[in-house]
Amino acid sequence: MGISREMTADAGAKTGRERPRGRRRAAFSAIFLALAASILAAIFFGGLRLGGSRAAEPTAAAEGPLEARDLAVAVEARRTRITLALDRPAPVRVFTLAAPPRLVVDLPATRFGAGADRGAVGGLVVASHRGEASGKRARMVFDLAESVRIVEATLLDDGGVHLVVDLERASAEEMRASTPRLVGAVATTAAIGPVGKGDRLAPARTAPVATAAPPPAAAKPVIVVDPGHGGVDVGTRSPATGTFEKTVVLAMAETMIRALEATGRYDVRSTRRTDVFVPLGQRVAFAREAKADLLLSIHADAEFDHSVRGATIYTVSEKPSDAQAAALAAKENAADALAGHVVAEERDEVGDILAELTLRETRRFSLIAARDILEEYRRHGRLVKGEAHRQAGLKVLRAHDVPSVLVEIGFLSNKDDEALMTSQPWREATAKSLVSAIDRFFADRGVPGAARAAEAARKGEANGERAPASP
Repeated sequence: MGISREMTADAGAKTGRERPRGRRRAAFSAIFLALAASILAAIFFGGLRLGGSRAAEPTAAAEGPLEARDLAVAVEARRTRITLALDRPAPVRVFTLAAPPRLVVDLPATRFGAGADRGAVGGLVVASHRGEASGKRARMVFDLAESVRIVEATLLDDGGVHLVVDLERASAEEMRASTPRLVGAVATTAAIGPVGKGDRLAPARTAPVATAAPPPAAAKPVIVVDPGHGGVDVGTRSPATGTFEKTVVLAMAETMIRALEATGRYDVRSTRRTDVFVPLGQRVAFAREAKADLLLSIHADAEFDHSVRGATIYTVSEKPSDAQAAALAAKENAADALAGHVVAEERDEVGDILAELTLRETRRFSLIAARDILEEYRRHGRLVKGEAHRQAGLKVLRAHDVPSVLVEIGFLSNKDDEALMTSQPWREATAKSLVSAIDRFFADRGVPGAARAAEAARKGEANGERAPASP
């Protein structure tokens, strides 16, 4: 027992001596690790060289990306002014797009700082978006309430560099005829007036310009062409080449718009003309606000079975026509969530008997439009094997007062279909066929020239004058 107590006492004394040493070793280890981490981080981020001296600062600010901040919109009488603070002068391109009305600002590689990422709205500006392309350039897009003209676009030096763009209402024709503005030289405050504070413009020193009166609305059917996906929502992609659906359908939509406009019979608009993300609800709202007579949504499909090819035509129904239609609707309806867009709970738009009757009539017209497109594809195109007309609860087709059809123009998972969809001659032939189908759709609705064009197309078919849209 004595030996045990002595051994225990020695062990206790030894343990008591080792505890401070252990704590010191642990503290030294922690300090060493923290110091090492700091040095490595400094080397990684360029703050220190291995020798301990500070890394050289950039030789000139212009070598780095442009810095933009403090985006603002101000309104005074008829004029809407957009301002964006820049850290230095830089070449900027400013232009408008007419359908739908948008203002586009192209910048060099840009880092967006405080206040530049907020969606500034007011006056003629209803929304704003921005994006970057491979770190080499940046683009800001402003959705506009109506057609505009650019009154002034300049870089203003008022103690700091500001990009200033002044907008006023204009006719759609004037907007379509406008050309891009290249902005580079810095103006003085005296040239266009101070930027102003808050949401009001300071008095501009430029002479007021009379706004052209908008022309009377033409009695033409309004057709909204809706290229699917866009921006961060790339859609499906080719397993062989990586081609994005958003790119293919935008090219097809642009070809379709030109073909429809060339007839002179239709007022043609589009939910997007650039590579931007547009939520599904906004696409429907755009068609409804335009009082569209037809919404044509353009998409491309993909399948695990790479032999599947051809076009598929969709109309809306709460009950999917088959498993493929249900799967496609689930994929397309998830586009907003995949793009990070929070979708509010949808309000039931069919709240009374009148709206219910409108819905029935709209869906009847949608089926007629789908039938005409199917007939045209049977003559000049290639339809998917099996049932080529399918129905599903696609959100983009749910406007209760706009006849709506979605066309899957082909399969990016099939190399032959992809080759066709990326071919401009094929797009032009397909657009020509779709215009003929649309002419037939409107022929029975008293549209001037539509019946005559549909009949001419039939005669051309009889004489073998038309090239097929696909082999």
